[in-house]
Amino acid sequence: MSADDRLEIMEMVARYAYAWDEKNAQAYAACFTEEAELEVYTRGREAPAISERGRDAIESWARRSHSGEIEGMRPPDPLERTRHAPGGVVFDALEGDTAQTRAMLFETRVAGGRSTAVPQISGVYTDEWRRTPDGWRLSRRVLHMDRQ
Repeated sequence: MSADDRLEIMEMVARYAYAWDEKNAQAYAACFTEEAELEVYTRGREAPAISERGRDAIESWARRSHSGEIEGMRPPDPLERTRHAPGGVVFDALEGDTAQTRAMLFETRVAGGRSTAVPQISGVYTDEWRRTPDGWRLSRRVLHMDRQ
């Protein structure tokens, strides 16, 4: 895998974070392949707290999450801002048109007109990537959150 491939994947990691923080479900879903899988696990649970299959389902889930329609998700606050800061991207496998990476997640939130960001979520993304005609896309993303 070339340095250009690595850079493109790392840029997609950032695009994913920006799309989520901008509450842009369409741009968020565009980071995934058509048949992608998304799973989120909380510490101590065997089953995923979130499990979506396919780009359309992932986009629908993101839209519902951003609007507060999903139980346990906060309703939208026009003054609230989240900032996902994925980092520490490592490439565990690099073969032709597929790759596997891990990245750490640290999310902060500024809410209610406050000026100070508060840590909200930390965890590790384990990702599988596939080269598509549109470039590298997530074919599977699993987030293991540090919180219960």
